[in-house]
Formats: sequence, structure tokens, C-alpha cells
Amino acid sequence: MTQASCDSREILARLVAMDTVSSRSNLDLVHWVADYLGAQGVEVVLDHDAGRTKANLFASLGPRDAAGVCLHGHTDVVPVEGQTWTSDPFTLTERAGLLHGRGTCDMKAWIACALAAVPAWSRQRLRTPLHIALSYDEEVGCLGAPGLIQLFGRSVPRPALALIGEPSLLAPVSAHKGVVALSTRVTGHAVHSSLIHKGANAATAAAVMAAEIHRIARQWCHRPGPAGMQPGGPTMNVGVLRAGAARNMVADHAALDWDLRYRASDDPDELQREVHSAVDAALRQALGAAHERIRLETVDVARVPAFQARQDSRALALLRSLGVQAADSGVAYGAEAGQYAQAGIDTVIFGPGSIEQAHQADEFIAVDQLQACDAFMQRLGYWAQDHALVAPARVAEPAGAAP
Repeated sequence: MTQASCDSREILARLVAMDTVSSRSNLDLVHWVADYLGAQGVEVVLDHDAGRTKANLFASLGPRDAAGVCLHGHTDVVPVEGQTWTSDPFTLTERAGLLHGRGTCDMKAWIACALAAVPAWSRQRLRTPLHIALSYDEEVGCLGAPGLIQLFGRSVPRPALALIGEPSLLAPVSAHKGVVALSTRVTGHAVHSSLIHKGANAATAAAVMAAEIHRIARQWCHRPGPAGMQPGGPTMNVGVLRAGAARNMVADHAALDWDLRYRASDDPDELQREVHSAVDAALRQALGAAHERIRLETVDVARVPAFQARQDSRALALLRSLGVQAADSGVAYGAEAGQYAQAGIDTVIFGPGSIEQAHQADEFIAVDQLQACDAFMQRLGYWAQDHALVAPARVAEPAGAAP
């Protein structure tokens, strides 16, 4: 297999074979893509992280001084440890029309289809530039995309439109929730477990906080959201709770790792204030006087802005002109679309595969989804050959920015 003759399935097999779990480097994948694009005569710009163990990639085909369409994907995948796979997760394996492997739908198939289309695009006289943008560390907080976006209009062309290839069964997604990743440290007062009246139990306080977060989240999630977003309202989840040192000690320390997911219409800081007020009241009721010796310290670990497509979205209009008939809808997960929209770039999520397969054992992309995405890339190339976008005016507060 030569780099100049790869089809999407061959490229997907190569990408899946590269273990790009977020805790590891993505440089093997990025360098392979850079070499592949270089063989097509496409210039590539890499943007490394501070430790130079990971990199974003940006490549552009067509005129550099025209408004273009960016095809964005993330290179990292979630771990496979603890999951029971039928086949090697890092070997693309077909069974009954399904291509199994870690990252097949989330979201290396999108990347593979874009790369497979490059030889044809490079032979066309594109009036609208087509950009390929790849980021790192999406799965752990969308950490790489901001550095990539900062390059737009500086060292690389600024896209007018962006298609984020998260798995959506090739139906447009016009809204996603924002995420605030939070850690709370609870400090109490340790004594022997026979003297609980003299201590302040951080483990109990953490449990009360977790239960209160759950109670509030059950209420919030029933609030209405954009069409298709389920649940519609804000949600919270305590994913990790650690506490104490021994069963015969009143715990003097505990920690909770939790997240808050919110709609574009929400103020995440106001939601946090509501939570902390309710938690304080619950702790007073549960702990009595010991509440005064409990200290909570909560910090933001990461933030991903919520996304709501513009009412007059040209990205959605582009999909319609390319034959996409499915209605647009919202999703409850977070993604990098909010970061693009926050930068004032008209954005929509659109990619092959189902989000229900993401992060699962035996993750897969259906062969017909891969083929449909290949056909979409072909139509996009012909469209870009025949049409020229007009660059949008920059606005001070771009639509889709997080509140």
C-alpha cells in the first residue's frame, strides 16, 4: 500500500492500528498524515503541545486567500482497558458489514474519508479551499483545539465554515452541551472512630455532596433543550469519590471528581453557585455543628463551551446543498464545535457512525456509513470546484459562544 493510493478503508486500518489513547502521544499518527499529505503536494502545519509529545495538524487545499471549509477531527481515542473485546481493538476487523476497532466511529473514519479524498481534490481547481484540521486530547477536555484555532488567520488560513466529524450518522447536529470538569477537595477533622462527636467526617460530607448533586441533576435534566437533545436540561455526575485512610478513623479528607453539562442558554457559573448553596444547606442539616469544621474547595479542571448553531447557519445550508436531507438536532455530549463557534466560525457537527457505538467494546463503523461519507467528500470536492464562499464579517460576540 503506497501513501498515494490509499482508499478510506486502508487509511482507517492504518489509523486504528496507531494507539492514540489520550494518555499517549499522537505523533506517529500526525507524522503519518503529514507524510501522506506531503506526497499529494499539500502543505502541512503542525502545532505541538508544550511537551512536544502531541500535535495538532492543519492542511489546506485550494487558494489561500479565499474563504474555506474546514473538516475537523480529533486524533485521540478513549482507553480499552477493562473492556471485553471480541477482536484486537487496534486491528481493523470486519464482521457482518461492520468495521470494528477503537476509534472507528469516534472519529477516525471521518479523518480517513477526508484523507482518501485528497488526491482527487488536489487535481481539481478548487474555488473554495478545503482545510483538514486534526486536534489532540479531545477526549480529556477538548484541550488541543484552542491552540489550533489560535493559528487561524495567522500562520494558517481562517476557515469560514467548519464541519466537526463527530459520529452523527451523517445527520447535522446543530447544538451540543458545554462541560465544566470539576474537582472538590473536602477537609474535615480526624479522630478515633469511637469519638465521632469530636470529629468532622470528610467522607460523610463528600457523600452528602454527591447525593445532593444527584438530586439537583435529576431535577434539572427535565428542563427543555434543543430538539433532539436528551436529556434536554443541565446534568451533573459524580464520577469519582475518594475518602479516608482507615475504617476506624473519622476521615479528614475526601475528594470528588464531577462534571456539569449545560445548554448554550445556561450560565454555568450561576448553575455552580446554585449547586454550592444547596450543598451547604444539605451539609448543615446532615452534620449539625460539625459542619463548621468542614471545608470545601472546588476548582475547574477544564471547560468546553456549549454550542448552538447560528439561526442563519451557512454550514447547515452547505450540507443541504450537498444533498443532506436529515433534520438537524441537538446532542447531550460535549465536542469541539463550541470552540469553533466561540471563535466566530459558522459550525455544524456532521460525521459517519453512531455516537451509541463510541467508547464501547467492539466499537464499529458500518461499511455503508464509510461509503456514504466517501460519497459526501466527493460531492464536497465538486461543490468546492464550482463555488466560491464569501468570507463572513467578523463580529465582536460570535453566535454559539458559551455564556
